[in-house]
Amino acid sequence: MDSSRTTTIGIVLIFVVFIGWLFLMNREQARPPKPAPVAADTSQTHIPIPRPDTVNTSHGTQRSDTLNETQSKVFETASKAPEVTKTIATPYFTAQISSNGAAISSFVLKRYNTWDQKPVELVNHEAAHGADIDLKFVASDGKMVATNDLPFVLDAKPLLLGPGDSVSFSALYQLDSGRSIEKIFHFSGAGYVIGIEYKLHGLENSVSGYHYTASLDNPLPYIEKRSADETAAAKAFAGQAGEMEDLTVTKPGATGHKAVSGDISYAGMRTEYFEQALIPIGEKAVGADISGLAAPGQDGAVVAMYNASVNILIGRTPNESLGFELYFGPLEFDRVEALGVDLEQSMNFGWPVVRPIAIHVLLPFFLWLHGFFSNWGVVIIVFSIVIKLVTIPLSTGQMRSMRKMKVVQPMVTELREKYKDDPKKMNEEMLKVYRTYGINPAGGCLPLVLQMPILFALYQVLKNVIQLRQAPFALWINDLSIPDALFHFGTKLPLIGEQMSGLTLLLVITMFIQQMFTITDPRQKQMAYIMPIVFIFMFNNLPSGVGLYYFMFNIFGLMQQFYLTKIATPPTLEELKAAPKKSGGLMGRLQEMEKQQREVRKQQYAGKGIPGGKKK
Repeated sequence: MDSSRTTTIGIVLIFVVFIGWLFLMNREQARPPKPAPVAADTSQTHIPIPRPDTVNTSHGTQRSDTLNETQSKVFETASKAPEVTKTIATPYFTAQISSNGAAISSFVLKRYNTWDQKPVELVNHEAAHGADIDLKFVASDGKMVATNDLPFVLDAKPLLLGPGDSVSFSALYQLDSGRSIEKIFHFSGAGYVIGIEYKLHGLENSVSGYHYTASLDNPLPYIEKRSADETAAAKAFAGQAGEMEDLTVTKPGATGHKAVSGDISYAGMRTEYFEQALIPIGEKAVGADISGLAAPGQDGAVVAMYNASVNILIGRTPNESLGFELYFGPLEFDRVEALGVDLEQSMNFGWPVVRPIAIHVLLPFFLWLHGFFSNWGVVIIVFSIVIKLVTIPLSTGQMRSMRKMKVVQPMVTELREKYKDDPKKMNEEMLKVYRTYGINPAGGCLPLVLQMPILFALYQVLKNVIQLRQAPFALWINDLSIPDALFHFGTKLPLIGEQMSGLTLLLVITMFIQQMFTITDPRQKQMAYIMPIVFIFMFNNLPSGVGLYYFMFNIFGLMQQFYLTKIATPPTLEELKAAPKKSGGLMGRLQEMEKQQREVRKQQYAGKGIPGGKKK
């Protein structure tokens, strides 16, 4: 096996594994939901994403009463007072709560903008009916009740919170002097967590059924320029026993529903960079439901909309209290992890073998570097330098193996020509050469394979961190979270897309130069042209942060390769032969296998007039 073949095998191996990995990742994100029995809905509510048995695929903002269209006579929904709105402003968001349902009617983030530089509004005004936790139950008359439909009394005085401030206030729905629903909000100026508590007074004889349903019915709106990326990342999910069940819908008109039983620790939904999730506090949640609907988007992509809910057993006591935490904000890993319920599982950092590397090593180091460099593009460059330094032992070993292979290449070529009609003999003689000169024919491939978990983990970090969202670098690269468009085609081309990435072009140029250094066999020269073209399709639509990292990684690899192949003095045959050899190892095993095969052939052909066993 010569150096060119080793290089080719290594490149092809990386390509196959990388393509397979991307395929499995996309399949995981876009897999159709498993069919599940659809239990009867226990709530009459404004659900924009109804369950599959009640869905209207011409999705609109109409009300979806899945069991009854009539209202409960026990819980009146007619308001006797005009609607009022209460505003709560913190350093992170501005929320508005309506007295109609005591529900969040607007939630604007202060530190993030949409792709067209408008404030991020996380309430879907076209499809949502209140954007926080809607409590649903069956009334004693058998009708469905949702608190988001009830008229509450709410103090409209606005509140302004500083970073260290917190405040609590309540809204009240009064049936009569002895029966009421009190909804208490707990806001803090320190982040995106909102405490929500329902206190049910005197309702033990006014509700029926077995459980309350706490529901998130606000399908998060799309706010990024590339809807396809949002759909690929969007999903509904529920956590149970340390594991996460999720649901995705990706085909227009498709619906999905999944019921999760057991002790539920959280449930929610996410888009590419933002998330809404509820966490039961105190009373145990005994099950969860997640549902979704996919509809055509304006740009030809699919828009996926989800809702999620948890079930809590009815206590039938005069005074019941149901507590929750609501996370409503960006997918910042540290904030989500700090909730302590494994909600960070909703963030995609790759396979189990890759995820720990991404979360516990690369992500903390990546964020730590930002403390020294304000430009995230510079952080990526420094990051790539450090990773290259860490992997130098692997890459250097690979390149040295290639140099050794190049030294013995004339001998290998001569053996191929000499024994071209006897492949077994040729392999036997080539193994002797490799053994004599201390060369491992797989030495160029193994280091590449060992680096792959790190490279995959890096891909997941750079693709998922919200810190790169809308982060500019330099020149034409103005957003490290989306592909860098050096120029646009004016139309969408198959496999390529609608733009040409400048970083992808630079990446494939450096890759072409690398291969011209290493591929010397004319029979392998076509690989120098084929692989860069393939990598154009692979990288052209990836985030520019990913492209910047791999381009810089290639640059440093090219410098290292240039030094080892053009500046450093290559070893001579005498030096290779005189160098100490490792006993055993791959070469020892290969030669032992070859020896065993020769003995087997001798025994098979003994006495048959074939050399090695002539019949007398």
